[in-house]
Amino acid sequence: MSDDLQPPDLTTWQRLFDDQTYWQQSPDAHYFDLQRIADDLLGQGAIDLEQWQILRAKADDLHKNSPAVNVTNELDDPDA
Repeated sequence: MSDDLQPPDLTTWQRLFDDQTYWQQSPDAHYFDLQRIADDLLGQGAIDLEQWQILRAKADDLHKNSPAVNVTNELDDPDA
């Protein structure tokens, strides 16, 4: 059956990381999903601890910047 759920992989994490719409509309949910996928990747042995730390740090950095970016975008285009 092709509709079976597949475990996440690094491509899934990167695609989510790059999803600007989701990040802007729901920064907290976006952040927690990135963390969850990184945790799943570590748990299934797809990545090692160092890779996991890098993914988590990238998610942390993106999340720290989300309020400032969203405010700037709103000020630049309030009708968006």
